[in-house]
Amino acid sequence: MLLTGSLNAFRVQEILGLVGRKPGQWLITMQAGPRGRAAFVGLRDRAVVSVSADTTRQDLARRLVIEGAIGTTGLAEALRQAGESGVGLVRALVDGDKVEPAMIPECVRQHAVSALASLTHWRSGTFAVDEVDSLPDDVDLSFPVAGLGVEVTGMLKRWRPASDLLGGPNTVIAPYPGQVPGRLRGLYSLIDGHRTVAELIDASGHGDVGTVVDLADLVEAGCATPMSGSMGALEQRLAMLAAMEHPTKPEAKPAPNLSVIPGGAQATPPAAEPSEDLLATLLKGVRGV
Repeated sequence: MLLTGSLNAFRVQEILGLVGRKPGQWLITMQAGPRGRAAFVGLRDRAVVSVSADTTRQDLARRLVIEGAIGTTGLAEALRQAGESGVGLVRALVDGDKVEPAMIPECVRQHAVSALASLTHWRSGTFAVDEVDSLPDDVDLSFPVAGLGVEVTGMLKRWRPASDLLGGPNTVIAPYPGQVPGRLRGLYSLIDGHRTVAELIDASGHGDVGTVVDLADLVEAGCATPMSGSMGALEQRLAMLAAMEHPTKPEAKPAPNLSVIPGGAQATPPAAEPSEDLLATLLKGVRGV
């Protein structure tokens, strides 16, 4: 083991700078962070080989799926191979020729930049640096630490104004007619006018910082728009309008309660109790809007 310490004392950038100057193959593992997560960065001969800001999310594989680089059968076979052999899912996808080869380099680089950008916000937890024989998610691609550092810095500079543009994690993003940039077609496919920024972060594999920046790029390209307020606020306004139009309590009618994310009708809610007020009754009537 080369080094252990606290992220309160060492910033992630400082750890990368220190380890990045060492020849050999190194794995930096981090625990805790802002959500109690685990993360890793793999380096070999002063270059980043693999990185994950959340080891439970399979973000790189998630990004490849969303970009259409993997078919359903290929993913199933890779999952089976990964379970049987113990290799990582991305490695199983690449070894089994389940990924469109032309899409791998750019997707891996974008993933590395967004994951490193997210890790720079970690201010708590612990880290350990070990020399290892193999690295997780190693797909025979590497990127010099200095070059990625420039791209990460550029993303972080765009992150704050992007956050202001979107308005917060509960903002709903809606699609809008426009020319979608090629690199963002996968993320754009997830936008349906119901998912919030936070939900798109969880679904996309673009990372905490990367998703915000990429969504702002879609807004600026004119193919997406942030909707003020959450769906809960929209439901409340519709209920208020309905209350204006129906001053007397309407007869309760059974109706499906359609969930917003992910879709599907849920069980029909029970009829309103006589003691419920008008607004509560009307709210039940617009849950699927």
